[in-house]
Amino acid sequence: MRLRFRQIEESIFIRRLLAFIFHLIGIFGAYYLAFQLRFDFAVEDWRWEIFWQTVPWAVSANMLCVFVFGLYQGLWRFFTLNDCIVTAAALSVGTIATAGAVFVVRDYSFELYPRSVLFISFLLFLFWEIGGRGFVRLSRESLQSRNRDPSSNLKRLLLIGDPQEADVLLRSVQHSGELGRVVGIVSEHKKHAGSKLRGVRISTGLDSAAALVKDLSVSTLIFLPPCTRPRKIRKVIDKLSAEKLVCNYQVIPSMDELASGRLNVSSIRKVAIEDLLPRVPYRIEMDKISHSICGKKILVTGAGGSIGSEICVQLLKFKPDTLVLYEISEFQLFKTERELLGAAKEAGVRIIACTGDVKNANQLKAAIRNAGGIDIFYHAAAYKHVDLMERNAITCFQNNVIGSHVAATVAEEEGVDHFVLISTDKAVRPTSLMGASKRLAERLLIEREKCGTSFRAVRFGNVLGSNGSVVPIFRSQIEKGGPVTVTSRGVTRFFMTIPEAVELVLAAGAIEEDRRIFVLEMGEAVRIDEMARRMIELSGLIPDVDIPIVYTGLKSGEKEYEELLTDDENVVRTDLDRIWVVAKDAPGDLEPVNIGRLLELIDEEDEEGIRIYAHSLIRGSMLNSGIDCAV
Repeated sequence: MRLRFRQIEESIFIRRLLAFIFHLIGIFGAYYLAFQLRFDFAVEDWRWEIFWQTVPWAVSANMLCVFVFGLYQGLWRFFTLNDCIVTAAALSVGTIATAGAVFVVRDYSFELYPRSVLFISFLLFLFWEIGGRGFVRLSRESLQSRNRDPSSNLKRLLLIGDPQEADVLLRSVQHSGELGRVVGIVSEHKKHAGSKLRGVRISTGLDSAAALVKDLSVSTLIFLPPCTRPRKIRKVIDKLSAEKLVCNYQVIPSMDELASGRLNVSSIRKVAIEDLLPRVPYRIEMDKISHSICGKKILVTGAGGSIGSEICVQLLKFKPDTLVLYEISEFQLFKTERELLGAAKEAGVRIIACTGDVKNANQLKAAIRNAGGIDIFYHAAAYKHVDLMERNAITCFQNNVIGSHVAATVAEEEGVDHFVLISTDKAVRPTSLMGASKRLAERLLIEREKCGTSFRAVRFGNVLGSNGSVVPIFRSQIEKGGPVTVTSRGVTRFFMTIPEAVELVLAAGAIEEDRRIFVLEMGEAVRIDEMARRMIELSGLIPDVDIPIVYTGLKSGEKEYEELLTDDENVVRTDLDRIWVVAKDAPGDLEPVNIGRLLELIDEEDEEGIRIYAHSLIRGSMLNSGIDCAV
């Protein structure tokens, strides 16, 4: 029986035939019942003559409108309010056409014809059409609900946001049942208090979320606009955390998808730590810098790393002529090239993958010449793990300082127009060898004599999700059941997302400034301890109860807080919002970086000598890694 029904459902001819019969019965039945209602089911014989004289025209006129408006084509199980409007319009036209036909048939007169029959038959036929479709939709949804996995009903959802946005999601959830059942809605506006949306009660005030979670046994909170802002999400999570309540937290992917109706249940994602950063995510207007990239030949060192690969991804959007991927890791280069090939082919960009070391000038030159010259050089290759570099001082300076010097020299010799160094906030008053090496790399660029190549460095804080960053480490520790290790309660860091960091890099490459350091406004510094607790809460667990937090103390070279500028560095605003440029780059009382002396110390493997020499070059910072000296 079920198979036969499925065959009927999948046959277009049978469905159209059934739709034709449905409309035919509806039109005739509505017209017949209208006569009966008009005369209280006591229709005289002479009035039946009028009925049989006009009914063919009523059926013909209305069926014509059914075909013209395509009422036979719709899928009834997806019947919507818009379909109701179209149906009402079609039947209105059909009623007017019927009236015209009756007027002509009866010798251009409505004499003895009960004109109220037209209005009554319109209402009856409209009820037949909308009621039939509504019945089919309700029946299908009821059947889906009965056949749904019973375990999904255990998931009880609380929507937090404006009811207008909640309605879109509520329809999707109620239709699919993938996430479970919506048991409540929280709105910020008091005017919605006590109201219901699709049978779900609306409560007001974000403070009420904790009580609802407890009273309604909510398992998942879903944040919708305008409650997707970090401050509002944190407020709700803090309230639940204070009450020791555990929930899963999810958020819609974007307001654009919600407004356009493209949002579906499967696209809802978990609330990530990025959603809770105390700063407004900012995206640079890329149309202002696209002219500096389109049609150019570009080389990216460290192309397999988190920053380097994202630079390559975003560069493809602006259709450069050639993109050279330069990477020492064969596997990372292979992986990045494969990920870019599809987008590169679509954009018409030539991809050249080159294995090589930034410290090897010949390999770099070969990569540049293989591309027929390079216009823009993004130098993202670097060692960046603070503690690891403290234990590998020689290779740290060899890669970060000497490698940057070699790359800059090759760029100048090969006629590259723009050279952009990826720097870090750890280069400001560095207390680590990694920070000191990046500061010296900055100075090597700034102190170079003027030439045909412009040099600039881009300085920003920690990047969420990058290789070796704290976020994936915390996530892995949480997945293993803890403990989560934090250096100390007071440690703070600046954070930004990988796309934001890369946008800054691309923007800096487009600004006509030479020998400058660019800095992005990064908002407030984030306490690492608070970030760890947030990530545990976002995993539906309770810090110090389900997942212990262990404080390990600062490692060698680490400091409590980071800075983006020192007191003696003046900054001025650039033409691009939230991007600043350091006006005072190299204090005149500091001796220039002697690359020859540094190479001697590296060749002699004199680690202590490297620390002392770095101390003499960098003023006002302490290098807490073996000896007590400033760098």
